[in-house]
Amino acid sequence: MKNNNIIYKNQIQKKYLNTKIENRLKINFPKIFLKFYKDKDIPNNPFYTLNKNYDYKFNKKELFKFKKYKKVVIIGMGGSILGANAIYSFLKKKIKKEFLFLNNIDETKLEFIKKKKDLNKTLFLIISKSGNTIETLSNLFALKVVKKKAKNIIIISEKSNNFLYSYAKKMNIYHIEHKNYIGGRFSVFSETGIVPALLMGLDINKFKANTLNCFKQKNKSFLKNSSINMTNLLNTGKIKNLIFVNYLPELNEFFYWCQQLIAESLGKKNKGFLPFVSSAPRDHHSLLQLYLDGPSDKIFNIFSLRSKKKKNI
Repeated sequence: MKNNNIIYKNQIQKKYLNTKIENRLKINFPKIFLKFYKDKDIPNNPFYTLNKNYDYKFNKKELFKFKKYKKVVIIGMGGSILGANAIYSFLKKKIKKEFLFLNNIDETKLEFIKKKKDLNKTLFLIISKSGNTIETLSNLFALKVVKKKAKNIIIISEKSNNFLYSYAKKMNIYHIEHKNYIGGRFSVFSETGIVPALLMGLDINKFKANTLNCFKQKNKSFLKNSSINMTNLLNTGKIKNLIFVNYLPELNEFFYWCQQLIAESLGKKNKGFLPFVSSAPRDHHSLLQLYLDGPSDKIFNIFSLRSKKKKNI
């Protein structure tokens, strides 16, 4: 049975849309889209990571020796870890290794890791763009796994005067450069996301190609219309909350990554949406009352999967 309230709440309400703004956005979108495509071919641009000629700051043969580890702990915060976590969560069924993500100060999780008897057989991947992220450093030293010339640790940070880079040199630990022009939330196709993807056994060339395909043909039209509608809503100031109603657990970590992208990119100059990940059907029994009969300041995106098709990434 259809619920008109749900249908109404999930529509982009016409009364909030401004025709003048919409027409201006339609004119400007091709220019913005063209700029993106040009940027991805310009070295030292964050979007250049999508280019097949992007120069990764690691040697694949050197990295290959770390593939023997069947257990991997990734330590980072924000953009340094959310993208890799999203990749692993979505493709977990085809990844043959165990990955654990430390993206908060969690004493219970730290104790769980420390109690394992095979820490020497576990690979630790430490990621911080600045090399000085206090939570990342706290987790690293709480685990007490760093030793001189440790062979089971990879550090990714900027190659500058920062703690992690200096520490890697001092302890003779394998270090990979995080390019300084790539911000954390744009780093999933840089070393930050690609090193974990390689360790997961994924084909990174196919990974990039499939991503670029999303900007072609009918997807381009969908992206244009969605961007225009969302920008229009953002400018009205009437819609405050962007709710991801998710029926597919494999996508949870992906939406937490989207949450960061949206919050950090749009949350400026007293504007922005509050992005919220709502797990369904659990939240039917805790939040649906607010969704249906609370303030009309939300837009809903509902995600589900009709059939479990083979994932080709």
